[in-house]
Amino acid sequence: MCGLCREDLFVIDDPICDTCGIPADIDYDYPVEGFECGWCRKGGFRFDRARSLGLYDSVLKELIHFYKYRNQPGVIGEIEPFLRDYFETCREQYQGYTVASVPLHVKKLKERGFDQSFVLAHKIAEILGLPLLTRPLKRTRDTLPQTRKSREERYQNVRGAFEVVGPDAVSDENILLVDDVFTTGATVNEVTRVLKKAKAGRVQVFTLARA
Repeated sequence: MCGLCREDLFVIDDPICDTCGIPADIDYDYPVEGFECGWCRKGGFRFDRARSLGLYDSVLKELIHFYKYRNQPGVIGEIEPFLRDYFETCREQYQGYTVASVPLHVKKLKERGFDQSFVLAHKIAEILGLPLLTRPLKRTRDTLPQTRKSREERYQNVRGAFEVVGPDAVSDENILLVDDVFTTGATVNEVTRVLKKAKAGRVQVFTLARA
């Protein structure tokens, strides 16, 4: 990326929801510590916490599309400096965690040639010095694209689409779950459900972008 594009990548910062990490769209001073958005106050998510590097817009959106759909895993090299800067400020909150990624269905994996979330998880594990689980989860069916679906439709689409294949690897482990984009949170929420059913401890989510 050129310098102008690097400057145009919008990294998410406070104020954000303490649980899901969505930027706080508010017209008053930043609220008390531990502020939660309306959805999180209703208990809408199963994960313990979620954070994203930046907004799914302009430069970051183009990078992710190039990375994800044009078979260019090397794009992670352009994103790595931003990841290092981000985790440098919050490294301690992930200590003691094990990194895992939201898996692709085998059909999509063959089409794409690589699993973009696993490549991202591998880089994050390297940056944080954490262990990486290689195949703790699998996607049991090839779900329809989530694009243009409502929140309810997204949740229904991924319901029952994942399973833990290595329960011993996640039992009693705190998991840092990695994916590329957080839109409604339906996918990471469902993966968290099966992880906690397999006796995982805390589950924190990290995505490159928040839509």
